[in-house]
Amino acid sequence: MNFSLIILSFSLFLILFLGIGAFAAKLSTNTDSDYLLGNRSFGKLFIGLSAGATSNSGWIMTGGVGFGYSMGTYSLLMGLGYLLGDITFWSLFPDKINKISREQNSQTVPELLGLTVKNPQGKRIITTIVALISVVIIGAYIAAQFSASAKTLNAFFGLQKSWGVTIAAFAILAYCVTGGIRASIWTDVVQAFVVMVVTYTMLIVGIFAAGGVGQVIAQLHDIDPQLVDITLNRAAWTIVAYVCGFVVSGLGFNLSQPQFLVRLMAGKSPEEVRQAKWIYLGFAYSTYFAMLLFGIICRVLLPNISDPEQALPLYAIQNFHPILVGVVLAGVFSVIASTADSQILVCSSALARDISPSFYRKMSRKYGVKYQQFITLIVGIIAAIASIFNSATVFGLILFAIGALAGSIAPAMLIAILQIRTNSIALSSMMLVGLVSAILWRILGFHTIINESLPGIIIALLFHEILMKTCFKLKQKL
Repeated sequence: MNFSLIILSFSLFLILFLGIGAFAAKLSTNTDSDYLLGNRSFGKLFIGLSAGATSNSGWIMTGGVGFGYSMGTYSLLMGLGYLLGDITFWSLFPDKINKISREQNSQTVPELLGLTVKNPQGKRIITTIVALISVVIIGAYIAAQFSASAKTLNAFFGLQKSWGVTIAAFAILAYCVTGGIRASIWTDVVQAFVVMVVTYTMLIVGIFAAGGVGQVIAQLHDIDPQLVDITLNRAAWTIVAYVCGFVVSGLGFNLSQPQFLVRLMAGKSPEEVRQAKWIYLGFAYSTYFAMLLFGIICRVLLPNISDPEQALPLYAIQNFHPILVGVVLAGVFSVIASTADSQILVCSSALARDISPSFYRKMSRKYGVKYQQFITLIVGIIAAIASIFNSATVFGLILFAIGALAGSIAPAMLIAILQIRTNSIALSSMMLVGLVSAILWRILGFHTIINESLPGIIIALLFHEILMKTCFKLKQKL
């Protein structure tokens, strides 16, 4: 394998991404509004593709491929659940989120949720809790993206994990630190087209290489009949519960992921955000299902690999010209970078702005947007270091982050969007109860039956109602 050609091909894409980031930084007005929301200037195409690229993450080309490889057609049920949850979300909430953030002039998710309550001290408590949850959980999510990049570079070049993480962190931080969300969204759009080319091509090539769909099914059956049994011989009620769990997880994902929500907040108008629905769904799920199916096919093409999450790069190396291998590498890097850069930005804004607003104002007056850029750099470096020492799979780490955020932030977003009566005690307690419930559900292993997002959200909302009724009764007695 001619590694110099792979590096050359990949480098051309990398230079393109860095160039877009540099151009975005040049157009920046050096204000908080521009750095965090791009002055709310993005139309439906940019919102739809950027939101889709951010949602897919390193999940689809590493974790998704690996899940398809390991579980066969059963893996498609998870995708179906997420799709139904996404359709529900996009039919009900995106324009409302954009409208609320405009009316409040909120520039971050913690700030938006903090403004749900009227009491100034209560706002401070809510904002701080959401910011802390975001920093910790999104920090773990970023580490998962860097782990995905390290696995990819290890498969392509045999690089040690530390070197793979370092290269990915340097490349991503080079443009997102200076360009903010504008650089992130612009590169997302270009990366989205690269991802579409790579995922569709890999699926088509995989089908032909395996001899067609019929041959794939027959050979999968020979390897293990369960690989072609979409239900794994489970009872109907368990299948329904499994899919419903991921329907709620898909809904909860969109209601709780700050890096996704800020893209809706950054839209030109509620109408533009609402119209991004089919752009998002078409891109996100065509590429996701393409990678699940490619992972299933790889069980036939590469039957004995030690790490299924490396199936895509291993297949490309064994069967493609070095220049095309570089393109595949660019596709994998694109899907990782499009999520990691946005997560780094929301994590840094929560850390710099939302946890201590008074200190942020002081530093901003002194250093301007450079303070926010510095915190962005620090967040990226810390996440990279954490990734080097983390041993969890990309698939497991991302699922954990999705469930934890869905259990805590999603119920609060529902209350904010639907303008349900609340107070700081009920809202803050609800988020913590939902977070703990989701984590315990996964630790106890019940997530194999129903995804932890469902019990996390339900328990949190019920707890909120109990507290609100208790507060109301106490007021009546007083």
